[in-house]
Amino acid sequence: MTPIAEQVTEMIRWIFSSYSRVPRELRQGFDRDVRHPEWTRRLLDAMGRPDERVYNVAVTGSKGKGSHAILTAAILQQMGVRVGLFTSPHLIDFLERIRLQGMPISEEDFVRVGGMVREAASALPVPEDQYIGPVGLVAAMAARWYEEQGVEAAVYELGRGARHDDVNQVVHRGAIIAPIFGEHLDRLGPSWEDVVIAKMGILTEHAAWASLSLQPPLSRKVMAPFLTAFRAKGGEVYEVGNDLEWSLDDARTRVQVRGPGFTADIQVDERLVPYADNLAASAAAAHRVLRDLGRSAQEIAVDLRGLVLIGRLQRVRREPDVVIDGAIHSLSAAYVRRFAEAWRARRGEGGRIHLVLSLPDDKDAEGVIRELGPIAHRILFTETTNPALHFTRDLVSLAAALGYAASREANPDDAIRSALGAASRDDLVLLVGTQSFVGDALRHFDVPTGPIWTRAGEDGPPC
Repeated sequence: MTPIAEQVTEMIRWIFSSYSRVPRELRQGFDRDVRHPEWTRRLLDAMGRPDERVYNVAVTGSKGKGSHAILTAAILQQMGVRVGLFTSPHLIDFLERIRLQGMPISEEDFVRVGGMVREAASALPVPEDQYIGPVGLVAAMAARWYEEQGVEAAVYELGRGARHDDVNQVVHRGAIIAPIFGEHLDRLGPSWEDVVIAKMGILTEHAAWASLSLQPPLSRKVMAPFLTAFRAKGGEVYEVGNDLEWSLDDARTRVQVRGPGFTADIQVDERLVPYADNLAASAAAAHRVLRDLGRSAQEIAVDLRGLVLIGRLQRVRREPDVVIDGAIHSLSAAYVRRFAEAWRARRGEGGRIHLVLSLPDDKDAEGVIRELGPIAHRILFTETTNPALHFTRDLVSLAAALGYAASREANPDDAIRSALGAASRDDLVLLVGTQSFVGDALRHFDVPTGPIWTRAGEDGPPC
């Protein structure tokens, strides 16, 4: 290991040290009871409030936080904005979390800026039974780096919540709300309503606008009073299905968005077509950022064919086509199903679909199987290399009860090799599941997770 790589490893170890020193029993429970995101705010204040000198946008939701963040940053970059992108968790390399113009922070800058944050954090009087959230420390690093790098706008993906989330402490003028459903009930719940309330904490006193993707009816009902109060304070709301509309051209190569005061013409390939709702919300967010930065914002025209949504309907091989996605519930699996149906329509009857699923105990296995079972020729369940995840359910029997034959191979590499061995050149292999499995699959194919851009058309559509 090189000296700089050793320093990166040491910095990552320090980032988690504040969290790991607190006894486990004090870290378990609902976020509202055990988390103290105010320490991230105090840290940013101690550093001179670097977050207040960049136009920041925060992203929350249950499905699509990362894709909304990436799409918004990509649109802004193509419109000439110098943009930062903060996402979490990483898939392979920790430095994926902090990007500028689509490229990860360098090891040297990560260590240097991390040293600044470490010095400021060490001076804070954090009680022994509390901690500065690791993601808050990384967000503070991003805020400092973006300030010194002359970033005009930065997009921050929040964690599982918002109201008690460390990254939500970063001052943001805009909010993007991806679809919300009843997830993380052990941390945000116990009810679906509690989850929505937690995530609506993204509408802080600094937020001036919010862009919403299409929401499940129950979530939208719980959101209503929050949005009413937000509007009453002067906040503007852009909502897909209400004042944001999108359409596809006949060739399915362009998503066209219409919203209050703007239009967007977004060139896409097959990978991005299932994300049309996300694109509409992201286009509205980009419009508002451009407007507030004093840029031309009435007509947005961008080409996203060269954009890589890492681990999201990402094709990593041809003949057979191999596509990786992080679907873990019925809503996200619906994206995969739409993609697969489009693939099959183009391939005709000759192509079969081989499905490898990695769904630990806390994921919606039944919802995923119901969505993807009908399109699969073969289903193979697997696990991940992450020892913190648990796979105690008999998913083979669950699939059988739903009418689908399946088998199991615990080792993810063996499962992938088995699926590839059974597939012909004309088939599609879908590797779907939890983020840890996405990382395993990307490592299996040695896929780089650094830049989010290729040259337009270089990688081409996956089907």
